[in-house]
Amino acid sequence: SKPLLEGYQSGMRTGDKFFATACLTSIVGVIHMTGKHLKGIEEHCQASITQVVELKEEECASGLRMYWQLYLNLMGSSNNTVELSGKAMDEKELVFTPFLHAYFIGVKTIASSLFGRYELGAHLVLEKGDQQFLMMKGGAFIALPVWFHRCLCMYAMARTNKTKKTKYMAQAKRIHKELTKLLKNKNPNVLHYVSLLNAEKAALKQKKNQEDDVRKLYNDAINMSARGGYVHDAALAQERFADYLLNIAGDFHEARYHIE
Repeated sequence: SKPLLEGYQSGMRTGDKFFATACLTSIVGVIHMTGKHLKGIEEHCQASITQVVELKEEECASGLRMYWQLYLNLMGSSNNTVELSGKAMDEKELVFTPFLHAYFIGVKTIASSLFGRYELGAHLVLEKGDQQFLMMKGGAFIALPVWFHRCLCMYAMARTNKTKKTKYMAQAKRIHKELTKLLKNKNPNVLHYVSLLNAEKAALKQKKNQEDDVRKLYNDAINMSARGGYVHDAALAQERFADYLLNIAGDFHEARYHIE
């Protein structure tokens, strides 16, 4: 997050308040991705909101509040899970701009994935304007995690909804292919994303006597995330592996180990 902090300081020195506050908001996403404890992230959100509001950058403030409410939900400090309403904001009172709608869909997708509300995450509608902000190449900072979580929701729905498995698989494969292409083009930030998605895809296409291969892919995804410092993503990989073990492999004891 050091380059973003320098960007914030540069924006403040030159009077570019929007650039400064955009950097400040992006820092929150970085420290979450890189495994900082949720309580520390929530405190950072609260402190940053004060600065952004003082600078009268309301659009950035609204985007930051979405992140803040997500972390409050994840900490159990709110009665809600995927609804972004509580101490930080009330989603029913949001007035959308194109940027804020894209941001809202993005944070909502991440919440849906993390709370296991896969159907909601798979069915959130991306409007034409959202695509501009959520492009994998050249889009907003939030874009890559959003597409990863959207793809994960698609694979999860393909696992549970047999009647629409083909539809969900087709959408998941399209996103998975694009993320894999970024990895081949030397983007290091998607390695652990692609690793978990490889396991999810293999679990759905598993044939007889291939269970060991699927288990290895999940363990690789867990280890890769943990070694990279992406502890929240490592926990998510553990959870998805446990779901596979319980509902497909029928291994209750190992599933219990991974979920705990």
